[in-house]
Amino acid sequence: MSQTERVAVIGLGMLGRGIAGVAARAGFDVTTYDHDPVVSRRAVEHLRSLGQDVCTASSIDEVATGADYVIEAVIEDLAIKQRVFAHAGAAAPAATLMSNSSCLPIGEIAVAAPAPERAIGTHWFNPPELIPPVEVIAGPRTDAATVARATAFTKRLGKVPVFVAKDLPGFVGNRLQHALCREALAQVSDENADARAIDTIVSEHIGQRLAICGPLAEIDQLGAAAALAELSEMLPLINRDPLPARLLRDKVARGEFGAKTGSGFVVWQPGDRERAASELAAYLTRRVTEPLSPRPLGEFGAGLTRDSLRRARRLRASLWREAIALVAGGICDAETVDLMACRTFGIRLPYMGPVATADFVGLDLTLAVHERIFPTFDPSPAPSPLLIAKADRGRVAGRFIRPSAMTR
Repeated sequence: MSQTERVAVIGLGMLGRGIAGVAARAGFDVTTYDHDPVVSRRAVEHLRSLGQDVCTASSIDEVATGADYVIEAVIEDLAIKQRVFAHAGAAAPAATLMSNSSCLPIGEIAVAAPAPERAIGTHWFNPPELIPPVEVIAGPRTDAATVARATAFTKRLGKVPVFVAKDLPGFVGNRLQHALCREALAQVSDENADARAIDTIVSEHIGQRLAICGPLAEIDQLGAAAALAELSEMLPLINRDPLPARLLRDKVARGEFGAKTGSGFVVWQPGDRERAASELAAYLTRRVTEPLSPRPLGEFGAGLTRDSLRRARRLRASLWREAIALVAGGICDAETVDLMACRTFGIRLPYMGPVATADFVGLDLTLAVHERIFPTFDPSPAPSPLLIAKADRGRVAGRFIRPSAMTR
């Protein structure tokens, strides 16, 4: 790799500074920019303390000029992302323009770019240094050369590129993660369930299994007919509101953004977020490097009270429904669904449940993602015709996952 290749990272929040660090460690010449000079200074100091040498710029035009790759990691605001792509695309006429949007379609972000064929989505997961997959999403005008270049670049960073076939809000990983989060927050918001109790149910029952067995592999092991019966019972009970949870909207309106403001679903004392980030990193380091068992743990819901088990089954049903919908909609194949579930938010869930994760990353970001994703979820309370067809074909013929992929 030529040492003259340069990466520009725009936006230095948790994801942006982590991506910059990954690129620096991979040997690229990294220049960064954030509109907030305090955020920029702290991010650069953090990276340099880790031995990752990065430079700073004073504007989007400056950071992008001469770059081979531009990575946008600003807030989840379409107009701001469009302006970033417009300026960066003009300043770097040969660069691949990559957006780290959590849920905004790349076609919408690239609409103002001078060369939308050079624009592509590369969606990372927190913490970017440790989570292996990066989603690669082509917009309607992205050309094949850009897809190939972004995929190769992601591999050179030591990550696992996962191609998403359709440019829809939330892509694969976040649609799965926030389908689960919607049901969790709905139970807290609308049913006055305790946030910590919901997170415990997810972490100790769904999360422990999801980290080693994806939702579609779990359906295969249970059997399509049994899963169909489970979903037929649970789907009418789970939340299908296209609006984010009322309690989430209220908290954001009051400026309670979670860990970064000190108050969210729980109270965060000074230093709590930093300690949680450090502990999460240590936990994920073990999870990413240790071998995974191909079989789920124990009987689902063992030891739960009747009410908690019903909540757990509803939470699991929300994840199953979106996993099946992604395959049925041609977004990706079943193996990709399970890879994204297991190796992104799935490896984090046993340590940090969906409500705590929302607090940790920010309730303002969570709300922005939910506003964009929820209206596109399947509102039907009935099981997918795809699952019905697999149940009709029997246990073996009706598998989602090839048997050879079960030991991934």
